[in-house]
Amino acid sequence: MAVGEKGALLRGAISFRKAMTRILQWIVIALTGVLVLDVLWGVLSRYAFGQQAKWSEELARLLLVWVSLFGASVAFAMKAHLGLDYFASKLHPSARKTNKLIGIGICLMFAVFVFLIGGMELVSKTYESGQTMVALPMSKWWAYTALPASGVFMVLFLIEQFIEALATPVDIREGIAD
Repeated sequence: MAVGEKGALLRGAISFRKAMTRILQWIVIALTGVLVLDVLWGVLSRYAFGQQAKWSEELARLLLVWVSLFGASVAFAMKAHLGLDYFASKLHPSARKTNKLIGIGICLMFAVFVFLIGGMELVSKTYESGQTMVALPMSKWWAYTALPASGVFMVLFLIEQFIEALATPVDIREGIAD
């Protein structure tokens, strides 16, 4: 692949990640706003009317799951997930790049097998069982769709990071970090 093609591919991957991150951040903000309003309504109904609305606790639990998983996807996009950089920073730049690619590959396999495949299997089994929420008038499989939905974002962001790591040239002048 030519240097110009790598640069164009890298710019395209980064702009894609930024656009998807912005959309996902707004989704998380909206879901968090609904979660706050729901919890406030639950507290208000409990203390002002003497009985909490039955649906508010279940909706809060559902929204918390969605906010958490989509928030984790945003963390992947912003490269803010946990990592141990101390030892990686001691490696030679080319070994550091290889280490980064291996780490992204492991995360990608985890996201595919746990979030996408496992999540879709969970959604499918719950859909087939016909389970419904206790207080909300909806099927329970909707709660579990947060897993594969966030998994899609995680996989997309990890693929972008893999492309970025591959397309970024190794700077040998960096030397071994102190």
